Amino acid sequence: MLRRRLIPIRPGRVPGSPRRSAPALVAALASVLVTAAALAGCSFGKGDPPKPTTGPSVAPSQSELAKSLHALSSGGYKFKVVAKEGSYTGGIDPVADLLDATVSVSSDGASLKIDTVGVRGTAYTRLTGLPMPGFDGTTWYRVDPARVTRPGSLGLSAIKDPTGVQALVAAVHDVRRENRGYTGTVDMTRVTAWGPVNIPQVIQLGEVARRIPFEATVDDQDRLVSMKVDIPDNPVTATYSDFGTTLSTTAPANAEPLPDHLYGMLGL
Repeated sequence: MLRRRLIPIRPGRVPGSPRRSAPALVAALASVLVTAAALAGCSFGKGDPPKPTTGPSVAPSQSELAKSLHALSSGGYKFKVVAKEGSYTGGIDPVADLLDATVSVSSDGASLKIDTVGVRGTAYTRLTGLPMPGFDGTTWYRVDPARVTRPGSLGLSAIKDPTGVQALVAAVHDVRRENRGYTGTVDMTRVTAWGPVNIPQVIQLGEVARRIPFEATVDDQDRLVSMKVDIPDNPVTATYSDFGTTLSTTAPANAEPLPDHLYGMLGL
C-alpha cells in the first residue's frame, strides 16, 4: 500500500511541491478523492451488518466487547479515525439522526478536505482543495439520496455507524480481556471496510487476513473508547469520546445540487 504523509489542508498548490499542469493536478486530486471516500466509507454499506454472536459458544470477553458498543447507538458522541492516508473526525447523534464530519487526506503532493453534514436523512458536502471553481470550501452541495448506491460513503451510514466498528467487532475472535483492555484478532474477510484500508488487498494476504491483531479499550462505564487494527503496513485507529454530546448541526443554507461527476468520484 502507498505510504502517504499528512500535510496541512490548503487549496491550490502545496508549497514546496513541483508545479504541475492543471490536468495532472486534477488527476492527482481525483486519486485523493478516492482515498477520501474510502476513509469516510467505514460503514458496512448496503444491507445489515453481521450481528455479534451472543450464544453460549461465545467467550465472555467477546460478548462484553460487543456490549461496549451500546453507547455508540444510544446517544451522541465524537469520533476520530487516523491512518497513514489521513484522518476522519466528527460527531454523530444516531438518535437525532445528525452527522457533522470532516475527512482530511493528502497524496502525491495534493491535499483535500471534505466536510459532510447529515440532517435527518439529507446529506450535504463541501470540498476544499480541488483547483476548480466551487471547490474552495465555501460552497455546500446537497447529495441526492436516490443516487447514493453505497450508503457507507462519506460516513452516510445506513446503520448510523460512520466508523464501521459494529461490523468490525462482529468479526473478532480469540478475544481476551485484561482490566479495561481487549486484545484478539479480527477476520478482515468478513469486513467490507475499515477506514481507508483496501480490503481486497488485505484479503490477498491469504490466511493472515483472517487473523489481524486488534487492541481495544473501554472506559470505567465499559464504553468503547478506542479500537486499533494492525493492518500490515497500515494500522488504523479509531477513538470515541464525549458520550452524550448534543450536536447543533443544521442544514447549510443555499446548498447547490452535487455535480453529477462527483457521485462516482466520491464513491457514492
